[in-house]
Amino acid sequence: MNILVFSNSAWDDTKSLGNTMSNFFSGDIWKKDNFSNIYLRNAMPNNNVCKDYYRMTLLDMMKNSFSKEKIGKHFILKDDNTKISLKSKKEQKYIDIIHKYSLNLVYVLADYFFRRKKWLNNNLKKYIKEKKPDIVFAFLSDVAILKPLIKYIKDNTGAKVVLFAADDVYGAYRSEFYFRRKKLKKEFEDIVNMSDQLYGISKELCNVYSEKFNKNFKILYKGCTFDFPKKQKVNDNIKFVYAGNLFYGRLEILSEIAKAIKKCNKKDNKASLEIYTAATITDEIKNKLNIPGISTIMGKREYEEIKRIENKADYVLHVESFEKKNIELVKYSFSTKIIDCLQSGSCLVGIGPRSISSIKYINNIPGAYVIYKIEDIDKEIEKLILNKNDIVENSNKTREFAIKNHEITKNQNKLRQDFIELCNKQKKVE
Repeated sequence: MNILVFSNSAWDDTKSLGNTMSNFFSGDIWKKDNFSNIYLRNAMPNNNVCKDYYRMTLLDMMKNSFSKEKIGKHFILKDDNTKISLKSKKEQKYIDIIHKYSLNLVYVLADYFFRRKKWLNNNLKKYIKEKKPDIVFAFLSDVAILKPLIKYIKDNTGAKVVLFAADDVYGAYRSEFYFRRKKLKKEFEDIVNMSDQLYGISKELCNVYSEKFNKNFKILYKGCTFDFPKKQKVNDNIKFVYAGNLFYGRLEILSEIAKAIKKCNKKDNKASLEIYTAATITDEIKNKLNIPGISTIMGKREYEEIKRIENKADYVLHVESFEKKNIELVKYSFSTKIIDCLQSGSCLVGIGPRSISSIKYINNIPGAYVIYKIEDIDKEIEKLILNKNDIVENSNKTREFAIKNHEITKNQNKLRQDFIELCNKQKKVE
């Protein structure tokens, strides 16, 4: 099969989106298939799945409004060409600022240039024609550009469209002003109707979307790899590890955990927190999370290294905010970081409100701990440190659950079989 992936960000395994795509599409199961990727950032890809790319950025679209053939670049990624450019680092700073201050005008501007379709030029049309996609896979977001792209592909190729809802994007439109909200919802609905297969990241999201759009959404989880044996011992200095982003109020929860560990250590307990994140680290973040001898921001790491780090931890963390606005944004999401925690072989701790899909799921995992109230963090963290003798037993219970429910080859086989069935349907029609 020829599989064309569309993504906003570069396919980078050190970032959540890229890591998720590699989890779906890496390994021997897909070795007979060809992957290509259209994406919208200056960053260079960093993965072992795809080598063939078409990059077009918003800045290019703005600069070349009247010379559209300058928009877009096709390139083949070579083994010595994986370093992220300086342009990408500047771009990421701007993106962080946009996220932090909710600069909606930037999104309105992006929608405008996406809908003008100057990017849908001869360069892109040639690329799509050369790739001859059987399947187009995309995250169900970025609808202002995804709708015209999907329509062009559907009209000009025999490709089947597969979409994956990783967040409640449709629900998030409620915060947009009326005319933009109305336009985005219509585009979202049109994309769903044009699709041939739909997936959602959680049971709750699939149920909500299936009912809302009268189309079936299937659950699609990341898969676990089990590269390390079951846990046999704990660290003398109990180690908590968090690996993920700091958006949606997670920064504040990590700060509370760090404070709780600091209080415990004053009672002669021994514990520490390590935070691995690709987020741009500001002075504000440093002040909240860097506590000497207690908690440390470790920065970004390659995914394989993160797997080793989480395996050496005693407790691996998934955290969610208790603020109402953040709960609304993530309530139907299932964080892909939970799968990373499950495969680590360490003890999983979830912190967040009962109403969030991720926390609901963790609550049903044997051996995992859940803290449901922000005011309970102090006492519950202390219990986790004091109950160190339970870590090995609970970690192994969680491992058994992960093997039964999330083994990666089982997930990939199901996904690839869905793709094959879609392609076979097309052949029968022809």
